[in-house]
Amino acid sequence: MRELLSKTIFVFFDTLMIILSLYLAYLLRTSWEGLHPHTITFNTYLHFYPLYIIPLLLFTYEGIYSYRYDFWHESRLILKAVIFSAILLFAYLAMTKSIEHYSRLVIGLSFFTMAILIPLAKNITKKTLYRIGLWRKKALIYGDDRFLQDEIYHNPYLGYVSPKHPKEPSTVFINSQNTTAHSLKDIIADQIKRHHEVIFIPLIDDYNLTHSHIYELSNTRTNLIVFRNRLKSRYRLILKNISDILLSLLIFPLLIVGMLLIALAIKLKEPHSSILFRQKRLGKHGKPFTCYKFRTMADQGDRILEAYLATHPEEVAHYAIYHKYQNDPRITPIGDFLRRTSLDELPQILNVIKREMSFIGPRPYILTEEPKMNKLHETILSVKPGITGLWQVSGRSDVDFKSRLQLDVWYIRNWNLWMDLVILIKTIKTVLHKGGAV
Repeated sequence: MRELLSKTIFVFFDTLMIILSLYLAYLLRTSWEGLHPHTITFNTYLHFYPLYIIPLLLFTYEGIYSYRYDFWHESRLILKAVIFSAILLFAYLAMTKSIEHYSRLVIGLSFFTMAILIPLAKNITKKTLYRIGLWRKKALIYGDDRFLQDEIYHNPYLGYVSPKHPKEPSTVFINSQNTTAHSLKDIIADQIKRHHEVIFIPLIDDYNLTHSHIYELSNTRTNLIVFRNRLKSRYRLILKNISDILLSLLIFPLLIVGMLLIALAIKLKEPHSSILFRQKRLGKHGKPFTCYKFRTMADQGDRILEAYLATHPEEVAHYAIYHKYQNDPRITPIGDFLRRTSLDELPQILNVIKREMSFIGPRPYILTEEPKMNKLHETILSVKPGITGLWQVSGRSDVDFKSRLQLDVWYIRNWNLWMDLVILIKTIKTVLHKGGAV
C-alpha cells in the first residue's frame, strides 16, 4: 500500500513539475522583448494533454515508477525521456498541422525546464517521503561489501532499509563477489522462491552493463551481452575533445581572477618560492608532459620530509599503500587549504588548453608509478589524464593506489558524456564541502 501511495505521489509531482515548467516557459515568452506579441492564453497550453501524457508514458516505459534507481541513473533516464517527448510532440504538431496554435518557443522551453525541475523535485520528494517512513522498502543483502551495504541502506533516494527478520523483505540483493557460479545459482534459485524481487550484482563488475545491449539466442537459452569500448570510437573521442574545448572557453575566463588571487596569496606567504609547481607526469600513450599546480609545499621540502620520516616510520607504510602521506610536513598553511579544496589543481586548465589533459579522466600518474601499474598501464595510458576523475568522487574516504587504478580503468572502459557530467557536478560538490561552503 505504501509503495502504491509513493508512486502515486511521484506521478502527481511529475505532473505538477510539467505544469510549472510550462508556466515558467509561458512567462518567459510573454515577457521576451523583441519578439512579436504572444496572444495565446496559458489555458490553451494547460489543456494540451499530449504535453503531459507523452512524458509520463515514457517515464513509465523507462521504469521510473517501477524500479528504485540511483539518482544519477534515474536523472539520465528522465533526460532521455524528456528529449524523446519533445521530438514526439513536435512531430505530432507537425502531422496534425496544429503547430500554429502554440508557440514553439514555449513548448521547447518547457521541455528544457522539465529536464531540470523533474529530477530536483523527485530528489526532494523521495527524501521527504523516506524521512516520514513512506518511501521505505525492506531489503536483505547477501555479501560482505560494507561500502555497498552503506550505499544501499543509507541512500534515501533508493529507500531500502535493513529488515529485522530475514523473512520480512520482498527484495533481496545478492553480491556475486567471492561466490562460485554453482553456489550463486543455488542462492538465486532459493531466494526467487521466497521473495518477490531478486537483484544480483554480476560476478564481473568491470563493465557498466546499463549501456550494453542484451539479447537472447532462443535455441540455446543463452543471453548475449554486447559491450563496446566507447573511448575506442573515433566520433566519441571527437565529442570528448569538443567538450574539453567548450568547457575551457566557458570556465577559464571565470577562473582568471581567482587564480590571480591565489597566486598573490602564495607570493605574499612564500616570496622566494615560485607560484607554480611543475612536475613531469604520464600523458596519453605514456608520453611525459609538464603538469602544472599551485605550489603547496615549502622550500627544502625533501630535507624536511627526510627528517620527518626518520621519526615517523608509520608514514612510510601508509605511503606504500596510498601513495600519499597522512601528515605531510612539507605542506604550507595556504597549501593545506588549497589541497583540501583542490584549488591547487586549477592551473591544470592550462594543460587542458594545451591538449595534454582532459577535464575528466584518469589520474595523471607520476613517472615512477608506471611500473607499479602493472598490466593496467596500457588501458590507463590509452587516454589523456584528467584534472578530476572517478576516484576523486568515489565516496570512499581513503582510496589506496590499487583501487585508484581499478577506478580509472572502470572509467575508461565505461566512458560516456553523462558520466563526465556527473563527475563534474560531484567534483564541485566535493570542493564546496571540503572548503566548508556546505
